[in-house]
Amino acid sequence: MAKKLLLQLLVATATAGIAAAAASASGPATPGKELIHLTCDGLGTITVSVQRGENANGAGQLVDAKGHGIPVEATLTLTDLTTSTVLGIEATATGQGNGHPNQPTTHCTGVLVHGPAADFFGTDLPPGVAPSDTVQLTIDGFAIINP
Repeated sequence: MAKKLLLQLLVATATAGIAAAAASASGPATPGKELIHLTCDGLGTITVSVQRGENANGAGQLVDAKGHGIPVEATLTLTDLTTSTVLGIEATATGQGNGHPNQPTTHCTGVLVHGPAADFFGTDLPPGVAPSDTVQLTIDGFAIINP
């Protein structure tokens, strides 16, 4: 189950320009979109609007700034913080690591999910994970940021 959820989140976020945590500081997202925060080298914390769901594709639109992010590669890590157990790791790279080779990339990181395991997994918890355990899904990757 963790692998399936990681893959769904990977598609929904990495294709939108490297994501972090659900955002609220920039106001509500438009229907079908989600606001996320990233911490990017040379840019600091930015907010990106991304398409929701596993059919998401394309660039993530920068919020309160001109530009967008195009994902190049990302690694998602799901950790049970209560037991210090890594539950899953998922990696992706555009063009098997050869996509956009002549464009500069920006390193970005963030937290996509932080909360009770029951909120993340529902009733289909992985072995050894209690509903009250705190889980965290982080992302670490590179994106092309275009103004």
